[in-house]
Amino acid sequence: MLAPSQVSLADLPRLHKGDRPQAEFKQTPEDFQVIEQLDVADDGEGEHQWLWVRKTGANTNFCAEKIARFAGVSERNVSYSGLKDRQAVTWQWFSIQLPGKETLNWDELNDEEMSIERVIRRTKKLKTGFHRANRFVIRLANVSSREALENLWQGVSELGVINYFGEQRFGRSGDNVAQAERWLMASRPPRISRSKRSLYLSALRSYLFNEIVAERIRQFGIDGTLTGDCVMLEGSQSVFTVAQWDDELKQRLANNNIYLTAPLAGSTNKPLVKGEADAFEQSLLQPFDSWLQALKKLRVEATRRAILLHVENPEISWQGKDAELRFTLPSGAYATTVLNEIVDLSGESR
Repeated sequence: MLAPSQVSLADLPRLHKGDRPQAEFKQTPEDFQVIEQLDVADDGEGEHQWLWVRKTGANTNFCAEKIARFAGVSERNVSYSGLKDRQAVTWQWFSIQLPGKETLNWDELNDEEMSIERVIRRTKKLKTGFHRANRFVIRLANVSSREALENLWQGVSELGVINYFGEQRFGRSGDNVAQAERWLMASRPPRISRSKRSLYLSALRSYLFNEIVAERIRQFGIDGTLTGDCVMLEGSQSVFTVAQWDDELKQRLANNNIYLTAPLAGSTNKPLVKGEADAFEQSLLQPFDSWLQALKKLRVEATRRAILLHVENPEISWQGKDAELRFTLPSGAYATTVLNEIVDLSGESR
């Protein structure tokens, strides 16, 4: 069983130095708003009914189940691009496959937890990871120092943050990681649902990513390079291996044309890191060899994730001692990693 501190962002290195002010967060769902950034056209026909849903205090899976029950079909017929927080007000697309059926009267599904604000018809379903980004609107109440927050926010706006996975990926006190480990290490792992399997595997891989990134920053800093590094091109998932760093590549790194990466563990036919970078990562992964072997057995494909995360269109405004932050992050990035850089939320709900 992992201790809670082992999955806490507060114990991981930060990019920006300086004392963080105290603040209160998530006093109401409206304090944390997420708007999925996905523009889609109405085909006017097709067996897939797409729903633009506003939800309050409800998670994505709960809403998917309600949509399926209302339509009288299996939850497997319902798709969404990404999971959104429960303790928040969020907007996101769902799609449901209903061949041969007219558009349902979705207004009948509206209640305090979720409401359907737009319905369109499309010939294709919504696929996981289809949205480009999420726009966040976050209210921090009773900020102890406006000057400290604004200084840190300026640093985040200019340099970004470390691209950790947020604590919600790991569950309360790291429960998702602990349960995943018990499941993987069982002599005869019990059958579990597809969604729980995905949750468990993601938790383990995210935990390893955070550990490797944290140790790399402790030893080498955010821009320290190693021979054999795997880097990612800006604005894409394309990667390549750096056999040897030269002045041109270092300048591209400084200009954010390329980004250093860390592994999302799994099986691979062609390792993407070599030399010093490979030796460094393997030294940290070695204690988790049983996890790695289980991931390979399950044919989980290894991928890479950028270490640095840039914040798009950052804004800040004030109402008395309350700050409202607005910013956009690419899909798969966590707003809590941004907040962890600028404010101390000790004792507050995340």
